[in-house]
Amino acid sequence: MTVLKDLKIWFDAMGTLPWTIRLWATFYPLPQVIGGLYFIQTAPGAVILFGRILSAIIASQIHKRAPFSKLMGPLGHAHWLLIVPYLIYYLSTQDPSQPLSWFIIYVIGTTSISGVIDVFELRTYLKRGHVEYNR
Repeated sequence: MTVLKDLKIWFDAMGTLPWTIRLWATFYPLPQVIGGLYFIQTAPGAVILFGRILSAIIASQIHKRAPFSKLMGPLGHAHWLLIVPYLIYYLSTQDPSQPLSWFIIYVIGTTSISGVIDVFELRTYLKRGHVEYNR
């Protein structure tokens, strides 16, 4: 139950961030969760859904120890370095339905954007140490 409590505390705390971060933090993972649920009977759908769940758990645990740390994104998304190549491989070797293909392309695109943001966040962390997001 502690993990669920930590997730709730983290979700509530996210509401204190600037609107730009809240917007991205909502519209980046939410469609992936919904799509993952919709396509859960496919391997990519299940992998994407469980990847989002793992990201939330990791971020909530980092937030528990270092609130709003610049490491939340880079560490919370590190496993996507394995998931994105799998999704690209899946698209190139399988013939998924058009809706699943579009969903996978959306996930690859938004996750790539997030990866670029994470590189800048990690750079900030490595240069300055523990730096919180401005609220």
